[in-house]
Amino acid sequence: MSSQATALAARELAPSPPRTPEGRADPRLVALHRSVRAAIVNPAIFAVSLLVIHDLQVATFAVFGCFALLVMADFGGHRPARTVAYMAATVAGAGLVALGTAVSPNAGVGAAVMLVVGFTLAFAGVFGGYLAAAQTALLLAFVLSVSIPAPMTAIPTRVGGWLFAGAVSTLAGVFFWPWFERVNLRKRAAEACLAVAELVQALRRSPADDEPGPIREAARAALQAMGGEYSRTAMRPAGPTRRDRALVELMIELEQIVGLAEHPFHQQQPAVRPCIVEGNRLAATVTAALSASAAILTGGPPPDIEAIDEARGAHRAALDQWTAEELRAGRPPEEVLQGIDVDHTLRVIAYVAIALSANAVIVAGGRPDDGVPLPPGIARGAGSRGIALRVAHTLRTHLEPTSTVLHNSVRVAIGLAVSVALARTLGLGHAFWVVLGTLSVLRSNALGTGRTTVQALAGSVIGFVAGGLFAVAAGNHSVVMWIAMPIAIFLASYAASAVGFVAGQAAFTLTVIIIFNLISPAGWQVGLVRIEDVAVGTGISLVVGVMLWPRGARRDLARAAAGSYRAVAGYVERATGMVLGVDRGDDVAHARAEAVRARDRAGEAFDVFLNERGTKPLEPQTAGRLVSAGNHGLLAGDLLVMVAADLGYRATACPDGATVVGAQLQILLGGLRYLADELAGRALHGRHPEPPSVEALRDAAVGCMRRSESDEKARGAMAVVIAGEWVQNLAQLEADLEQTVDAAVAAARVPWWR
Repeated sequence: MSSQATALAARELAPSPPRTPEGRADPRLVALHRSVRAAIVNPAIFAVSLLVIHDLQVATFAVFGCFALLVMADFGGHRPARTVAYMAATVAGAGLVALGTAVSPNAGVGAAVMLVVGFTLAFAGVFGGYLAAAQTALLLAFVLSVSIPAPMTAIPTRVGGWLFAGAVSTLAGVFFWPWFERVNLRKRAAEACLAVAELVQALRRSPADDEPGPIREAARAALQAMGGEYSRTAMRPAGPTRRDRALVELMIELEQIVGLAEHPFHQQQPAVRPCIVEGNRLAATVTAALSASAAILTGGPPPDIEAIDEARGAHRAALDQWTAEELRAGRPPEEVLQGIDVDHTLRVIAYVAIALSANAVIVAGGRPDDGVPLPPGIARGAGSRGIALRVAHTLRTHLEPTSTVLHNSVRVAIGLAVSVALARTLGLGHAFWVVLGTLSVLRSNALGTGRTTVQALAGSVIGFVAGGLFAVAAGNHSVVMWIAMPIAIFLASYAASAVGFVAGQAAFTLTVIIIFNLISPAGWQVGLVRIEDVAVGTGISLVVGVMLWPRGARRDLARAAAGSYRAVAGYVERATGMVLGVDRGDDVAHARAEAVRARDRAGEAFDVFLNERGTKPLEPQTAGRLVSAGNHGLLAGDLLVMVAADLGYRATACPDGATVVGAQLQILLGGLRYLADELAGRALHGRHPEPPSVEALRDAAVGCMRRSESDEKARGAMAVVIAGEWVQNLAQLEADLEQTVDAAVAAARVPWWR
């Protein structure tokens, strides 16, 4: 690695956390930051509201509001953005507290409003970012207020308690030992950019069979570290905001470049390589752009996107000239075609690098130059109009019957609404714990919900025993309770994320016993009531989990991937048709939009699948390959559209070759749709269709090249070559997918109780 790259990798924006043996941030240290802050701030705000303000409503909503905002939300990012997030969550939570209090006297109305609020907040998580981070905290605000009946006159004191908690939480979250998860994520992305830049250099420096293995391994390790940091980030970037969406796309593009480097288009030992100067310049430009993308992610200068575009144009012209000269010199077209394949990998990587560089600029808060042509899907639009368009796109994507996000939102909404109605109808004194118990254990599949139900009850019993013994020992000595409170809150916050669900439930039950004994001394009976209420709530979760999509994300993942394959097949068909000259491309934008929506639905299903607790009948790596195939197909379609629309390559001058490629394309798409039918459970029994004929594609390209005596026919021949290359590439992808699809289908058929 060069000295400049080493310096970029070593640049520090925030103190680096200790690392696990895999090079990841220690999640226990992240939990320590959050827990120490909660253990100091929560008892302080509770003491002020209870002992100074002397209002039980204020005290209750202050202590639980502070716990919600500092432990359940704990927003990340830089201080200015973090401040805005805490303030927005405080205001939104105050509105939900007022709404919940207003409908709390009537159990039926409260349950109906809970259904709407629960669905809205659960669905809002698809937008990612701060909305996802605030989701549970805002649900807690409404659940607490609607579950404890109170007259309209209680709204000011309840809202006042929540606002008090929000003000203190904002100051504590921004200035008291904050943890900069988002900064660490961007640093991991920058390190991945540098590792991938080294890999691109190695590809151009030597043939693929001589490429140093350690460079490939280092690039793959950097991607894994980036993915691990992303999975641990509480406020995951996603959704409609430009910077969040751009960071997700940047991660996908890094994966695509490494995948292309690991599986290039050309043979390992081609007969000839087009060692043209423009190829070396293009590789150098791409490497520089990747290094600059790493720099801008850590506060440096932006990449030169225009330079990549210019280098690609110069390389395209030089490669066409090299092809013509080699053919005129008498080199067999078969060998020339192998040489074209060598540089085709570099050209595709360069195209992805343009998108990656633009996304890096957006992540850093900048805006790509309007004069530079960018790939489809780059979020140029800023401001309210751009956000509104992306919000509309997200809603249209996931308000579909097959959407995993929709399934989870409906499941959560119904579970919480039933909990509110049942708890209030039965006249349970602590209905809040019933609803909270439902929220705690409701998972995306019935088996996961059942296991979590047992864990929740076990944790509650353990906490009840510990808390009951402590309550008996402490008696009426409130000083002992006050001393124990910060310890209990620390354990509740730390154990939930760093130890396990059972430990978290036990510590939270202990905290509840202490808090309610400080409000209204009742001894160990408070813990017994919590066990009873949690049992009711977890029972409701189990029933809802069995009734609504009990197989969970593995079935949704298979169906979402099937929809992605069908949509991608339609897009690739139109894009290839443009290159072959049989499609004008009138509807190609619509086809791409459908493919992007289907890909996003599959991505969300994959995210839910990864977050499911318990043993998975489908390996996460297998599920990842299932979803990433859609991204590969989208990339192929984008490049084919660019070849036809921007570069003007059409196969009209070689209709015979175009006909052959078109026929093989239909075979390819038939196989892809067959895989989609298998995933959706609609495939007829029988063998997978035969793959496209590589010999027919190569013969069609060679035949066109032999007849390319004029410039027009030469460009037509190149169109056939490019289209045929992508059909071959996607055919290999399809062949590799067969075992993956078989594994996903088998997992989807596993009964939910297994």
